[in-house]
Amino acid sequence: MTPSASDFALPQFDPNVDHFARLGLPRRIALARDDIETAYLERSRRVHPDRHASADAVVQRAALEHTAALNEAYAILRDRVRRLEYLVALAGIDLDSNDPNEGAPAPAQALLIEMIETREELAERIAQGPTAVDEMHDAVSDRADDRYEQAAVALEAGDVRRAAERLVEHRYLRRLLAEIEAATNH
Repeated sequence: MTPSASDFALPQFDPNVDHFARLGLPRRIALARDDIETAYLERSRRVHPDRHASADAVVQRAALEHTAALNEAYAILRDRVRRLEYLVALAGIDLDSNDPNEGAPAPAQALLIEMIETREELAERIAQGPTAVDEMHDAVSDRADDRYEQAAVALEAGDVRRAAERLVEHRYLRRLLAEIEAATNH
């Protein structure tokens, strides 16, 4: 059976649709990677610009908008950390903003001091050798994972502010991990 023109019709593009709705997935922290991929591929096939190459310019533009939005949704939702940060943003706290009301919470002074001390420790561990650096890497990685888990639990409990605080800490720890990896070519 030959597809009809209606088989290729595009819905109106709405830039305000959230990433979960765009992929037809529930808004939740735990999503199976296969479900995300299946939803993405299914929708991508329908809106891909190649499928609408013979359409008019308006439809081609809509196909590009749909595809770009789907790609962004997929990139964010397939990454567990970015998905959690996105859920926090949907709940009203933008971790990429320093707005005092709706932006990322300021890190605790203790965290900032801990980061300075840990960077100093890194220099010492580099001098001690690869095993010492690997141990530090593993410890920092475990702490980052712990902060992620704490953020997820807080968000599930409806404590968006606490989830945001833990995600800010997680970001600091991930940056520290990147520094450790750069210093040792991990």
